[in-house]
Amino acid sequence: KSTSSPRPSLPRGLRYYETHDKTINLNALVITLSQQYCIEDQAALETPKAAQVASLASKAVPSPPDRNMDTPSRPLHVAIVGGGLCGLALAIALERRSISFTIYEARPSFTELGAGINLGPNTLEALRLIDPALIDEVLRLCTRNPPPEEHLWMTVCFGGPTKRFKDANIVTKLNAPPTGNATVRRNDLLQLLANSIRPDHVSFNKKVVNLTKTVGSVALAFSDDLLGVDNPAANPQYSGVGAYRAVVPMHELEAAVCPSIASSSTLFLGPDAYIIMYPVELDTRVNIGLWVHRLGPEDEREWVDPSTREEVRAKFSSWGQTVHKIIALVGDPSFWPTFCHTTQPISVSSDRVCLIGDSAHSMPPHQGAGAGQAIEDAYVLGEVLSIVSSDSDRCNDQIEDALKAYSNVRSPRSQKVLETSVEAMDLWCSLYRDDVTEEEIQHFARVAQERFHWIWHDNIADQARRARDTIMIAK
Repeated sequence: KSTSSPRPSLPRGLRYYETHDKTINLNALVITLSQQYCIEDQAALETPKAAQVASLASKAVPSPPDRNMDTPSRPLHVAIVGGGLCGLALAIALERRSISFTIYEARPSFTELGAGINLGPNTLEALRLIDPALIDEVLRLCTRNPPPEEHLWMTVCFGGPTKRFKDANIVTKLNAPPTGNATVRRNDLLQLLANSIRPDHVSFNKKVVNLTKTVGSVALAFSDDLLGVDNPAANPQYSGVGAYRAVVPMHELEAAVCPSIASSSTLFLGPDAYIIMYPVELDTRVNIGLWVHRLGPEDEREWVDPSTREEVRAKFSSWGQTVHKIIALVGDPSFWPTFCHTTQPISVSSDRVCLIGDSAHSMPPHQGAGAGQAIEDAYVLGEVLSIVSSDSDRCNDQIEDALKAYSNVRSPRSQKVLETSVEAMDLWCSLYRDDVTEEEIQHFARVAQERFHWIWHDNIADQARRARDTIMIAK
């Protein structure tokens, strides 16, 4: 529950993203950069339920050993607040570029909520650029569409019959070459990334409650018992949209519907709703999300609500037999409402502090693109920091230049992905009608493919090059 503590001040241009009477966990909230790093009072930092401060000061302290031992250490240490997928990806990017860092994670261990995650071609390319050795390990965890459609992102079908088309009629196939839709359990991917980082780079049970800046330093304040700070203006609002979620065994779904539907990533379109499902856990289980508009008492909603199969059946009563066979397998699913902030960050960087991942551009999953943008953030930020000068007299200014360059390159793209992800819910719910025509289907297929192409096939390496060139000009 929220406390009555006053809200600590933040640098100009940054806003709190907190909740009232709820606990919110955002990954990689703040990336705090400094010329040198040290803990002023180790005893205080380790004292439970005490206000704790880690100071990023200009003192010279030994840098933790890097894997690339032939690269000289830099007068730079990065504090990563939040050890989710984005924070860990950034940590790997920094370690491979011999940049010192510490991850501060509020939980006692690395954990990730949610069943599955979609990795598009851009996400896998960003992971490869972060660390070429990482991509093979990631792909070993992933489930892909079966041959000969490994390049497929989603098969889009109708969720019921119409005057002209049968139940489960294929509307279009969205192709995402060369990798298609690679799916993985969120926690499996998180643990893989965590295992790539040395334990001495991580500090658990650290909730950041404030930061202060002086010339050449940034200080983080921690508390072990603060879960939220009252700030009604920043409360996330229920969007009226959410998903019934379930994971079912693959063999049960194959027996209920045709195997080609069960084993491939599939999107069902229907009236005012859509259903997405895709294999996970190396084709042994299928993750199912039934996305609907659901009105209700917004202020009483929890992050996850219990539900019943009868409620889902009633919501999809007008859909076809294929969908009802799927619903019969989901048991009593949980309902995950989508909350949103009415105010987005004014800026993702301020001096030597910046936001990445969900803290900078949290988005609904209607394009399966949020994780990809977070991984792109991590790669570009790692690249711009890698050219910060080893000269301590120049390091401070170049940190700020690097963060500005990161923001200038990444913000326009990530914000566009955010906006189109919000719009996609309406796109998936707009086509199905009893009198839908072939011409409307063809137009929909073109629009759907075009809205993904620029997300999947942007030149990720060129993003970093453009950002680095900006810093070189600033030098």
